[in-house]
Amino acid sequence: MLDGILVMDKAFGITSFQMVQEVRRRLKVKKAGHAGTLDPLATGVLPICLGRATKIVQFIMAGHKVYQGTMLLGVATDTYDAAGKITEQKPLPPSLDQISLQEAAKEFTGRLLQPPPPFSAAKHKGKPLYKFARQGIMVQKEPRPVQVFSFEILEIRLPEVDFRVHCSKGTYVRSLVHELGSNLGCGGHVTGLRRTRNGPFNIEHALKMETLDEILKSKRLPEVLIPVGKALAHIPAVEIDNEMATELRNGRPVLVNRLKELMESQGHKSVTELPYLRLLLCRPPYIKNGSGLHEKDLVSVVAWPTALKSDGHKILRPIKVWPKEYAIAN
Repeated sequence: MLDGILVMDKAFGITSFQMVQEVRRRLKVKKAGHAGTLDPLATGVLPICLGRATKIVQFIMAGHKVYQGTMLLGVATDTYDAAGKITEQKPLPPSLDQISLQEAAKEFTGRLLQPPPPFSAAKHKGKPLYKFARQGIMVQKEPRPVQVFSFEILEIRLPEVDFRVHCSKGTYVRSLVHELGSNLGCGGHVTGLRRTRNGPFNIEHALKMETLDEILKSKRLPEVLIPVGKALAHIPAVEIDNEMATELRNGRPVLVNRLKELMESQGHKSVTELPYLRLLLCRPPYIKNGSGLHEKDLVSVVAWPTALKSDGHKILRPIKVWPKEYAIAN
């Protein structure tokens, strides 16, 4: 079975699902899935998980995203991008420059409540919202909490504006641009969007389909197939002992206080932006070229911090546990 992650550079005009299908066909694998949908008009980093690596999709998706794009001010569309129908056209505000536009963009940073746009893959009654929208039914979903770490204005060539957004998962950049245009009183929509970062993966890691074809032809797939342990390197890690590893793998309860003691002894600082911890088992050192090296196996990814309680004690609840026979090097 082929296990690992391929970081692809999604092309313009195709869906993320179609990109996965193309990879599956080329690699002849049964199980494959992407970690984070990109709109057909968007390009850029699309991690595709293969085989048993499909079990870590949610952990990759939890990472931060970075997008670069271009917006067109003065024109609003029903899809919030260039694929939609024009809904209004208005003149731009007078004296609009990069400084004033940057100030306006700052209003859309921080923790926000953002509803999915009507034309999106978010589901309603088991169907994507865009299917309702194409029938003229605009479903309004409840706003979801997202975080925008930065919304930078890079260059203006009015009415076009280049921008960069650094955000949490679930953020719709199209919606940010739509709301920014509304606040300016002229409307706006995205004309081009490229994801340059998705969790631990940057655009420098991403392969175009023709590059993958060349790699497969020269039988160099192992050089670009990223193992699960490396793909989760963005999640903070704590080393555990063999006893805790055995308990987790056997499904026995582990008290949170035991993990906290290990974290304190290792000087670990919690990262609240990612609600997970990797638990690693350190193997005995082996000698290679005269130096002692430690190998670390990924035992589990757990929710952290946890608020679950049992009989007055907090119990560690693993989200995913890897059995000993499928140890994954860190």
